[in-house]
Amino acid sequence: MIGRSRGKIPSHKVDILYGIFGLIIFIMAVMALSNPDENRVLFPFIFFFAFILRIFHFIERRMEDGKEKYFQIIVAAILLILSVISGISLWT
Repeated sequence: MIGRSRGKIPSHKVDILYGIFGLIIFIMAVMALSNPDENRVLFPFIFFFAFILRIFHFIERRMEDGKEKYFQIIVAAILLILSVISGISLWT
C-alpha cells in the first residue's frame, strides 16, 4: 500500500482529452499565426476549442467550492463570445 494515493482515482481519459484538444489548438494556432491572411478562418475554431477545454475543466472540478469555479465559467463565456464575434466578422 505504499505509494498509493488516497481519494479519487485519476481518470486517464480526461488527460488524453486535454492532450488532444491542446494539440489541436496548438496546431491551429501555429497555422493561423504563420500565415494569418490565408488561415484567418482558424481563429474562431481556436477560440471555440479553448471554450470546450474550459468547459471540460469546469465539469471536472464542479464539486469544488470557491471562486475558481465561477472564474472557469467566466473564462469559458469570454472564449465563446470571442469565437462568435470572430466568426461573425469573418463570414459577413
